[in-house]
Amino acid sequence: MKPHNRSSELGSIGGAYAVIFEDAYKRNLEGRGPDTLYKPIIDLLGRGGKRLRPSLCLMACELVGGEIKKALPTAICIEFFHNFSLVHDDIEDESKLRRGEPALHIKYGVPIAVNAGDGLYALSYEALKSNRGLLGLERAWKIFEEIAELCVVLSEGQAMDLEFKDKKEMGELEVIETLRKKTAKLFGVSAKCGAIAGGASHETAEELSSAWEDIGIAFQIRDDILNVLGEEEKYGKRIGEDIAEGKPTLLLVNCLEHCEAREKENIYECFHNYDKAKIEEVVDLFRKYGSIDHSEEIAMRYLRSGTDKIRKLDIKGGGKGEGEIEGKSREEIREYMVSLAKYFVERER
Repeated sequence: MKPHNRSSELGSIGGAYAVIFEDAYKRNLEGRGPDTLYKPIIDLLGRGGKRLRPSLCLMACELVGGEIKKALPTAICIEFFHNFSLVHDDIEDESKLRRGEPALHIKYGVPIAVNAGDGLYALSYEALKSNRGLLGLERAWKIFEEIAELCVVLSEGQAMDLEFKDKKEMGELEVIETLRKKTAKLFGVSAKCGAIAGGASHETAEELSSAWEDIGIAFQIRDDILNVLGEEEKYGKRIGEDIAEGKPTLLLVNCLEHCEAREKENIYECFHNYDKAKIEEVVDLFRKYGSIDHSEEIAMRYLRSGTDKIRKLDIKGGGKGEGEIEGKSREEIREYMVSLAKYFVERER
């Protein structure tokens, strides 16, 4: 999978959605205390990140003819929820870095980091309160239901992840289901809730959700590949850390299915022990058994499925004809969404 350089193509619109979101979430946190809670929260959010999920929420709202402001509380909820899950995952996985800096539990200690994660979770629900006035009770409740279901699904995905670390056994279909629950569901909910906020029909919102769950699976497979092949300075986490954590990636499970017993034991020895030389040996096994190429092929399959669904989406009914971002038409927003999906699945970081 050769990464594409689409920075000039994507920068202006993507930057515009991100700027709108940045201003909104920062206003949401202004004047809050105590610092013991909000300093680590502001620290983590201030490290940036792709802002893909909230931008997707805003974009989906515009795509179906809605106004961006109608989706802002939901976009804030989604990004706070995403970051809450990162804080807790880093603690459970004993990760050292997050976005190129020490993970919150390393920088502030576990108790403060746990509370910061809990705070982000609570703030995500608080952000939804204004939806009733903005969207009406019916649409506000639909979005609440989606977020509530997301909480359960993400917890199930994390449990599947943790279970693998003990059993060391998982088939490829189970890996895909873990990726769907841990990562892809949030992509689907981001798009679906944005569409609901924009006044889309149930069918349109469901189709967008399905498209972005496929893209989310492709996104996570690509992220797992970058974890073993990327540059640490760009990637923001230690290269090979997924192997040391015993994370059930498609790469790992495919290799375990095909390698010899001795090689399998060498892989297991890397779990819970970050040894760069041994991890490089495991990566060589991924190459030997074609696990990297196999994973890339599956990622591209899910990406194509997702982008095909976006292109087939009926966006003619309801709402206004042009988006607020640089006067883009809804057809142009659709094509931008497809380009965005490709960019993030084919990225280098």
